[in-house]
Amino acid sequence: MKTSPKSLDKPMINKITQPTIITVTDIIDEGQDYKTFVFDYELSAKPGQYVMLWLPGVDFKPFSVAWQTKKQFGLTVIKVGSYTAELFKIKKGGKLGFIGPYGTNYDLRNKKRILIIGGGSGVASVIFLAQAAREQNLEVDFVMAAKTEDKIIYEKWLKKISINVYHRFQNKKSRPTLSNGKVVSGKFKRAWDLIEDLVSQNQYDGLYACGPELLLKQIVDLSIEKNIFCQVSLERYMKCGIGVCGSCCIEPLGICLCQAGPVVSAQFADKITEFGQYHRDATGQKICFNNK
Repeated sequence: MKTSPKSLDKPMINKITQPTIITVTDIIDEGQDYKTFVFDYELSAKPGQYVMLWLPGVDFKPFSVAWQTKKQFGLTVIKVGSYTAELFKIKKGGKLGFIGPYGTNYDLRNKKRILIIGGGSGVASVIFLAQAAREQNLEVDFVMAAKTEDKIIYEKWLKKISINVYHRFQNKKSRPTLSNGKVVSGKFKRAWDLIEDLVSQNQYDGLYACGPELLLKQIVDLSIEKNIFCQVSLERYMKCGIGVCGSCCIEPLGICLCQAGPVVSAQFADKITEFGQYHRDATGQKICFNNK
């Protein structure tokens, strides 16, 4: 069975540094409750990595790098709590700080055709991956896993770089088809059904995903069953990003996800007993995922 390089699944040690202060060059409204904050800064991050973004007077929070060029990078943010509500008040020209980039990254070596799945706040992590994959001339199918059509973001951008985009809300005029010509749109009620069908119809040599954890658990299980290389990006409550506070410690391994992740192999994820079962909030209390 193919596995990711061991270095991707080993805890790393991040250095304690002072925040780099950067100016918000642009703010892009991506859709309802989604904004991309653009910065003129040469970040040199790898797909899947994150930065700890400092909103002065409020807090530090981790955000995956959504895309980057030689001179810019973007962070796509969904408004879900008090921190992001305050962040959304920042205007163009405002000042923020960051430390990083931190974390493990996706591995595209020896790949030709891949399937990427992104949902919710996890879309940003795999958007950057899609960019990198196309820069390496890989064939990419991308599933947007969203509950409602207004949560579909980056669709036009992905199509512009020749990525096949699939979701449950395409209209009749823009229906995508599978490789055997079977129409996808209108057939699937759940994103998982669409993903499962795509995998059954196509020969992917890599599955990559970031999104709701119950969906990630299904993807990991499918990849192990079918012996397909797979990496997922997991979310846990991260306070420091340097493996000191222990808030993102995962059971039963006893290591911090901010160091060993967020990107992990399917085999690594399968060793995490809490994966797909529960996570911990800011106080350390267990919060079970809704399996209904």
